[in-house]
Amino acid sequence: MVDNDLGLVFTPVKIGNIEIPNRLVRSATHDSRANEDGYITDNLIKVYQSLAMGGVGLTITGVAIVRNDGVWLANMLGIYSDEYIEGLSKLAGSYHDASKEVGNDSKIFLQIGHCGVQMAHWGWNGELVSSSATESEVVQKIAKPMTSDDIMEIAEVFGEATHRAKKAGFDGVQYHGAHGYLITQFYSPFMNHRDDDYGGSTENRARFTLDILKASRKKAGTNFPISMKMNGSDRIKGGLEVNEAKKLASIFAKSGFDMLEISSYIWEAGRLVKPISLPPESPKEIRQRGLEAFNIDLAKEIKEHLKKDLSTDIPITLVGGLYRFETIRDIINNEGIEFCAMCRPLIRQPDLPSIWEKGPPFPEAECVHCNLCSNEFIVKGPRSKGVRCIKKEKEDRKKKRSD
Repeated sequence: MVDNDLGLVFTPVKIGNIEIPNRLVRSATHDSRANEDGYITDNLIKVYQSLAMGGVGLTITGVAIVRNDGVWLANMLGIYSDEYIEGLSKLAGSYHDASKEVGNDSKIFLQIGHCGVQMAHWGWNGELVSSSATESEVVQKIAKPMTSDDIMEIAEVFGEATHRAKKAGFDGVQYHGAHGYLITQFYSPFMNHRDDDYGGSTENRARFTLDILKASRKKAGTNFPISMKMNGSDRIKGGLEVNEAKKLASIFAKSGFDMLEISSYIWEAGRLVKPISLPPESPKEIRQRGLEAFNIDLAKEIKEHLKKDLSTDIPITLVGGLYRFETIRDIINNEGIEFCAMCRPLIRQPDLPSIWEKGPPFPEAECVHCNLCSNEFIVKGPRSKGVRCIKKEKEDRKKKRSD
């Protein structure tokens, strides 16, 4: 039965063969709480236990790097050897236990990825790899263009990482294929300047992703949910635009992805927007700038395109600028989008889904999109205390002084 106030938001839907108890997703973010070698810490586990008990239907972890030359920030998760499985198992197990404790049966996907040429000061300091040798305007480095053998090797690495995630007890994985990561560096015309089988046409630029998916299916099987976060637009001249994103989404869906999360921006585009936001896919001052649900048009176009063919009609997740329950309810009820994802609001309020499920009333998320949470790990690197709502910390200190 559908509650008129709650709409479809707290009804289940499947990703592959896994049932997700409601339509609210915690979108992946770098947590900056792994240790310096990428292993799980108790501090990190506590973050995910809070999310599990907070009522979200699906949590997607911060990205776990599939090979050490893909690390671009301090304290990123690793999954490039079997030694990581034990810690990752503790994370997945503690999440499931916490979720069951509150009767939610929430699911958790491990996000996996490689950063390619998109490298920060705190990341890998050796040779970088990418689709092409074009200099990155952001990091001002030139990567080695990957050979066919390099591509097959990284595809196998993704496959092994997917299998490790399955062994560790995660309910599925998500490839990080948005925001300028290595997968984006192949499918984006702004970043891919190859003239071989992996460059040029839309189909050729999609081939790298399909090689990864094929290797992962071989390792993890056909029933293990594999999803991807992808751009609906790079939001830069010469980059991916929504008409081509629709074609890519169709190729990806037909090839066996179980869900696509639609985002936007590459880092080069972020320099063109004022105020500058770090990271650019997380714009500051959402309310003041009228950017609520700023990726909705991209997600709607892609979903409408996929619905034309039963073989491509997979669930779509919208992410970006969501903070009001009424907006999310309208999108889920009326726009054909299966899931809505948030990150920054759940950093401040991991229990926001539970608060909304008890409504009405449905209070807006307390998050004001100031980006202090992300600025700290970008600036401080290994000195960061972990991603958290720094604004709330300041408010709590001020209140304590006044008491």
